[in-house]
Amino acid sequence: MIFAYSLLVAVHVVSFLFCAGPLLALALAPDMGPSAAQRLTRVASFGLLALLVTGVGAIAMTGPAFIHTWWLRLSLILFLVIGALTGRLRRLTREPGSAGAVGRLARVTTLALVLVVYLMEAKPF
Repeated sequence: MIFAYSLLVAVHVVSFLFCAGPLLALALAPDMGPSAAQRLTRVASFGLLALLVTGVGAIAMTGPAFIHTWWLRLSLILFLVIGALTGRLRRLTREPGSAGAVGRLARVTTLALVLVVYLMEAKPF
């Protein structure tokens, strides 16, 4: 059971990389072209889906241990916000001349991801 949980958490972290990496690339170089930006947002979306699946699995494995903590609740709310921002980012990459808006939105989304990582690691409350 402990091995399965550790493996799930490892896949969760790798999923985070598949979500955060493309978003960070868009934040740093939003004018890379619409085709590349669309591919990056697609990869980020799949990473976000994998984060959801592995996160729900981790919560299911721990039972009620963390479900009542505020750091987890706030992380879940931020996850929903990140999902909405990623969806908006995918739409923006299809609009011509939107590189500036893509960069700004990617930076905001990346910042929200950093905040979730802080909450998950520090467990401040």
